[in-house]
Amino acid sequence: RIHSCYFSIYSVTLYSKINKVTVSDFNKYTSKIDYSAIIEFALQNGELMHYKKREYFNRQGEVCYKMGYVVSGSFRYCCINSSEESKVVGYTFENSFVGNYPACRLEDHSNVEIQALCDCSVYVVSNKQITQFYEQNIENQRLSRSIAETLLWEVYDRMIAMYSMTPEERYIEILDRCPALLNLISLKELASYLMICPETLSRLRRKLVQK
Repeated sequence: RIHSCYFSIYSVTLYSKINKVTVSDFNKYTSKIDYSAIIEFALQNGELMHYKKREYFNRQGEVCYKMGYVVSGSFRYCCINSSEESKVVGYTFENSFVGNYPACRLEDHSNVEIQALCDCSVYVVSNKQITQFYEQNIENQRLSRSIAETLLWEVYDRMIAMYSMTPEERYIEILDRCPALLNLISLKELASYLMICPETLSRLRRKLVQK
């Protein structure tokens, strides 16, 4: 328990420092509110699970009942469309949360599948545990509302960007926020996330190099 508490405090203390070096800003919600209380809860009460590369945290269509805090590794979020094509819709990296939060809280079927990009270690908590955490005190209830509001804001912000920014602007913006991103994912995956074809992304990159 002493070792566990030390590890938890150490992880929370270094959370912001580590993220600045890696790709924490990929998901903008991570910097909007203070998650230290729920991180601490996950580290102390979650079950440490290990996922091998390509193993799934959630499958599309399955009922969601868990979330996790990633202490090492990264995950890719994809959805399968009506043509059976897999489209990248998001990522989660080290020192952040993994899971389909809305589906988990509603114990609904997942509309995405979440797959490990490499070997990962995750502290997994159930929806029941999350509910118990939120019901502990008024501060945790406020955090619950803030998380829901922040996730809604991020989805809305990304939707507006699809209409208001060109593919080139979206590419530049995401690499400005996450310079190390292409060390972790392929150009093909980034193109899928930006909703453009790989050839278009290659042309954009050549154009930017020539400037």
